Amino acid sequence: MNCRPNSPLKLLLAAVPVVAIAVACILHSSTSGSRYSSILRDPPSASQNHRRLRLVNLIKDPKTVIPRETQLVQNADTPQFGVLLTCSDGFFDLWLNWLIFFERLKIPDLPVYLFAEDDVTHARCVELQDQSRESEYRADVTCLPWDFVFEKKEGSESLEAFSYNEMGYKLMMTHRPTVVNRLLEMGRHIIFSDADVVWLKNPLAHIQQVFMNNDPIVHILGQFDKKRICPGFTVYRACPEVIKFIDMWQDDLSKGDPSKNQVPFNNVLDVAMSSGIPVPDHNGNTTVKKITAAFLPNELFPNGKVYFEKMTDAEREGALVVHNNYIIGYDEKIDRFKNFDLWAL
Repeated sequence: MNCRPNSPLKLLLAAVPVVAIAVACILHSSTSGSRYSSILRDPPSASQNHRRLRLVNLIKDPKTVIPRETQLVQNADTPQFGVLLTCSDGFFDLWLNWLIFFERLKIPDLPVYLFAEDDVTHARCVELQDQSRESEYRADVTCLPWDFVFEKKEGSESLEAFSYNEMGYKLMMTHRPTVVNRLLEMGRHIIFSDADVVWLKNPLAHIQQVFMNNDPIVHILGQFDKKRICPGFTVYRACPEVIKFIDMWQDDLSKGDPSKNQVPFNNVLDVAMSSGIPVPDHNGNTTVKKITAAFLPNELFPNGKVYFEKMTDAEREGALVVHNNYIIGYDEKIDRFKNFDLWAL
């Protein structure tokens, strides 16, 4: 996802110590692609299209959601996080590349949620559970079907790998806030990651230190991009203020032009940080509360322009997470990953 920020936003820089857990990144072998060929190329059978993964770690009834007026668990000694990605069939190999790098890190107690934008993606995710992969460590992956959040779509069409500036891609991005909120309502802080992201080292040490710091409480952590937050790699605190903020973001997206999918995020965040947003409590009363947002350090969480164009090899060694944005085109993204040994398929 490419960020096109507009007006400046005064954000709080998160000045916290960084304790990074170094994990070696093993270079992929030239023959590794064969292990994934059936997942990437073979069409799923009709029976596979109707299979559903059991919703591990989640309330199984999609309609059973923690009420928004319920006070969510906050400020635990060890905050519980989950990682969320959304994916259509056309982007499945980007998701699989993300997963391979993620599994190399062997991060314990960090569940992954993949929201399937179409039935083909869901079927392939189910198939992936039974496939052998290069890592003996298997991530705790839950594939969320479309009807986990929305009404069931008719048919099971496969969505293409739209380019950044194509309308199909932008419409797909408008689903993101609703999916994020469904998981936040269940009380787990959410790390949202685009599929064109690679986790080189474990970023949790940095993220947890920011979220455990209560002076001030940081509600949203995001990738720095020209004094704005890029929602392509963002951490959300599970609390009523953030849930309300995301509701407002979703409302703005539904009213406006989906080609401006990132502008509403930062516009609503401007208001939430400066004036505050109305947050209802369990008694039905409404209190105006402000959101505190912080940038993730650019040297640890670089965007595509910083990592691929500006950093030296030595500086890249210190990166935890890299976002392959600032480039337009699906094939172009993959080629750039390959040029920097960040493609595992």
